[in-house]
Amino acid sequence: MGHDDRTDEQLLAATRRDPAAFGPVYERHAPALLAYLRARTRSTELALDLTAEVFAAALQSADRFRPGEAPVRAWLLTIANHKLIDSLRRARTADSALQRLGIATLDLSQDEIAEVDRRLSEQADGALALRLVGDLPEDQRAAVLARIVEEREYAELAARFQTSEQNVRARVHRGLRRVGVRMTAVREGRQR
Repeated sequence: MGHDDRTDEQLLAATRRDPAAFGPVYERHAPALLAYLRARTRSTELALDLTAEVFAAALQSADRFRPGEAPVRAWLLTIANHKLIDSLRRARTADSALQRLGIATLDLSQDEIAEVDRRLSEQADGALALRLVGDLPEDQRAAVLARIVEEREYAELAARFQTSEQNVRARVHRGLRRVGVRMTAVREGRQR
């Protein structure tokens, strides 16, 4: 899916007429919700199921979202918490029903679960990097985003920022170095 410059609120409003407008909302928030649910459930498989349920419910109730009351991510997290509570209730009921009927559950392979966990870790690192880029001084942030995210050439950026290519390269280098140092510090803090 391509980049969409509309806000989450605009996309949800457009979803009423065009359900495909919901796609960018999903792309923006699914990794964070999946990571949140994975942390809460300690089960990648359950987190995947719940994430799908959250977005299905959000799509169905997009017309009930009220802009200004809370950010879209907070609205999605509220839905996620309801789905999590419902899941705990259902699990108790389903487990006893499955046991009574003698039905085994279908599980993902360890390789499939490991792949999802790897992707979640990459997404968490990507989200952290984007947050840290957002904390950079304006000149470094603009240069890093334009070069790394937009994949613009240094000559183009020099013209855009009305400076030399060498200066743009220095801004990008300083910004990436600062992000790298802070990411390392955050990771080491997590491991302790």
